[in-house]
Amino acid sequence: MTTIHTAGELDFQITELPELPPFDSVAMADPRDFDVEYAINPHMLDANGQLQKVDRVRAREQWEALRETLVGCGMKVEVEPALDRHPDFVFCANPGLPIPAGVLGDRPRWVPSRMASDRRAGEVEYWSGVFEGRGWKVEPLQGAAERFEGTGDGLWHPKRRLLWGGVGTRTSLEAWEELAGRYELPIVILGLRDPDLYHLDTCLAPLDERSCLWRPAAFDEDGQALVRALFEDPIEVSEEDAKQHFACNAFAPQPKGLQAPHVVVIQEGATRTRAELKARGFQVLEVETNEFLKSGGSVFCMKLAFASHEAPS
Repeated sequence: MTTIHTAGELDFQITELPELPPFDSVAMADPRDFDVEYAINPHMLDANGQLQKVDRVRAREQWEALRETLVGCGMKVEVEPALDRHPDFVFCANPGLPIPAGVLGDRPRWVPSRMASDRRAGEVEYWSGVFEGRGWKVEPLQGAAERFEGTGDGLWHPKRRLLWGGVGTRTSLEAWEELAGRYELPIVILGLRDPDLYHLDTCLAPLDERSCLWRPAAFDEDGQALVRALFEDPIEVSEEDAKQHFACNAFAPQPKGLQAPHVVVIQEGATRTRAELKARGFQVLEVETNEFLKSGGSVFCMKLAFASHEAPS
């Protein structure tokens, strides 16, 4: 397969793609050491240009509330202990990309990230060890890609054999080109152009096979056309909801036996987005992630989703 850059290159409908099992389990990382110790995105600095101050007690309470919410949605939640001296470890969506069993054979794969910040390299090594210990095949990038940040920029289309790949300051096009060929996988390329929405998971949230949340202004024109072509109902998110409330960093759990209306877990306060979701029949569960917003992350960043058949027995 090759990467897909324009709507004119599409030669399939979503319903024609092979199905994948729902990602009904999540890994989370204990937030014990979460803090803002350096600035690697615009959200980590306050209005005076100083590092944000984190309330560690409140952060723990918010993380626990998110974990309980996901459990309440029927997800299997597995928690990894804190990693010493890694304040961003809680954002476990970034250190790698899960390739589900069924994409290439019957064994799941794990592609480790090449983080833009050296400060996060230890997280990549840790999570690679976790998934190797679960029997996954760890397959690092072999090519020249300088940057690759896992599911921060790589989003699976719900239940379909299709990957959305963001290209910007955190992930290089060469990474997606390599993975498309390696796994014979269609990867839709979306160019990112807003520094405040630096990962794909900050401006696009696939909800189900036909719907997504997105901030159109975060993408180049080709990217906008691709989203509109492949999602029947792309729900536009306002600048305020996207940047102040990280509405596009929402997560739609896929527990086994999922019944309508589908659930969307989202940072509280995104009132316009909440109304749009409810009007379409989604059940909206609001959580507070304000302490984590100070580091440029929210609901989606704080978990790594995968299919339960990939979990250890």
